[in-house]
Amino acid sequence: MKRNFAVLRVVASLLALGGAASAAQAAPEVTTEAGRVAGKSANKVDSFLGVPYGGDTGGRNRWRAPQPAATWTGVRDATQFGADCQQDPPHSPPGGSPWSPEYFPTQRMSEDCLFVNVWTPSGPRDAKRPVMVWIHGGGFGGGSGSVPLYDGEKLASQGIVVVSLNYRVSVYGFLAHPALTAEAGSSGNYGLMDQVAALRWIQKNIASFGGDPKQVTIAGQSAGAASVHALMSSPSAEGLFIRAIAQSGSGMGMPGLTLAEAEARGEKVVAAASVAGIDALRKLPVDQLAKAARDPSVAPPGIRYFPIVEKAVLPDPARQRQDIPVLTGLTTDESSAGPDWKLTTSAKLDELVTKRFAASATTFRPYYQGDDGPAASGAAQALLREQAIASMMNWADARKDGAAPVYAYLFQHPQPGTDAARFGTFHSAELPYVFATLDKSTRPFTKADHDIAATFGGYWVNFVKTGNPNGTGLAPWPAVTRGKIMSLGDKVGLMEPMAADKLKSYKDFVANGGKLGLF
Repeated sequence: MKRNFAVLRVVASLLALGGAASAAQAAPEVTTEAGRVAGKSANKVDSFLGVPYGGDTGGRNRWRAPQPAATWTGVRDATQFGADCQQDPPHSPPGGSPWSPEYFPTQRMSEDCLFVNVWTPSGPRDAKRPVMVWIHGGGFGGGSGSVPLYDGEKLASQGIVVVSLNYRVSVYGFLAHPALTAEAGSSGNYGLMDQVAALRWIQKNIASFGGDPKQVTIAGQSAGAASVHALMSSPSAEGLFIRAIAQSGSGMGMPGLTLAEAEARGEKVVAAASVAGIDALRKLPVDQLAKAARDPSVAPPGIRYFPIVEKAVLPDPARQRQDIPVLTGLTTDESSAGPDWKLTTSAKLDELVTKRFAASATTFRPYYQGDDGPAASGAAQALLREQAIASMMNWADARKDGAAPVYAYLFQHPQPGTDAARFGTFHSAELPYVFATLDKSTRPFTKADHDIAATFGGYWVNFVKTGNPNGTGLAPWPAVTRGKIMSLGDKVGLMEPMAADKLKSYKDFVANGGKLGLF
């Protein structure tokens, strides 16, 4: 009898160990239209990384609309990011950069790069949770959904599904050429086509991950914010989302090329590559194509490849086709990595005023004056900051009476670190607070930083869930009205970002044909 009990104990132990091993090995699985994927779980959130939403964009598919992802059999591993889209290495501006490694892509590069990454609360998949789709920045020349700061786990833990995506950038995503236009009726906006394809993939597949395809918010920062506005204007994206978040931002003045201008630029790329035409350009290795795309003959220095005004994808960027709630905002020191931020002479300041306002410079010169030294720098910084704020305010005010609300903010909190005094609350400084990914950085963050992240996360998640950032435990955030917006960061609450007379001068400037923004 004792021997029988001993045997039973051994059997029970083996069964328990087997059960534990099975539990440890178990991975969350989801079926997509192309096949089944297995992800990983941590902190009550399941993540599925590197899930294809489109096919390889290299070879014959270079500069063609995204193709469907190839199907697969069995279970595809989705525990690692896919390749980043082909791009040049990150550019560091003259005078240094505020951006540390967590702001940059992490994976190998390839033209086979159309992947999404999904973070969703663990548990039943029939929850129909609101979805936030993140579109990365990078000046339309770089970036990726793999950037460490974009990890969606913390936001997903608050009851939403977070999706990040890759899209073609630089010459791969935004090259136009007469031969490409002849092929398809238009050309140039392949990166935007990728974004639309990802949104269509989400409509078909996100319910399997526990998301609600009828509650999709598109969100992005910098070029991602410009993409958000392009998608709000694109007929091909209608009906694919119901809310939008644009961080740096709305009305920011991203340059736009006509199709004819972009085609002429594309012809210069062909000439710089010393090939006969588009067919030959499609066959070029990526290093040779990148060299031709950077050639000085193609365009002035700066951002060369970006969304194009053309009939297929972006016929009228000024027209917002969907009346939806928008959360938008800026950082205090958006331009701090630029050449004008630290100018030190009154003569240079006067040149900046003239460059920015042309014939209206006499109106604005009294607002921005300063002797050589810190006074000139301070006036220049105020000009750059307030021009960006006025851009956003003017965009919000231009919406029709009765339109869906706009919730606007100004983020005012320099990240800690050795460059804080130089760069202040720099362009993209809010990202680790939005995603609560402070742990991805080596900066000496404090409890105050984590408190700011909790505030950001609360507002953003509320907006994704309801179209309104307000909620329990958060300071009231009204929609834009009477020139007031929300201050976020060290102080939270309503603020008037500039005097009423100055804001009116900006509005009059725009009404008379003036252009505002960072560019």
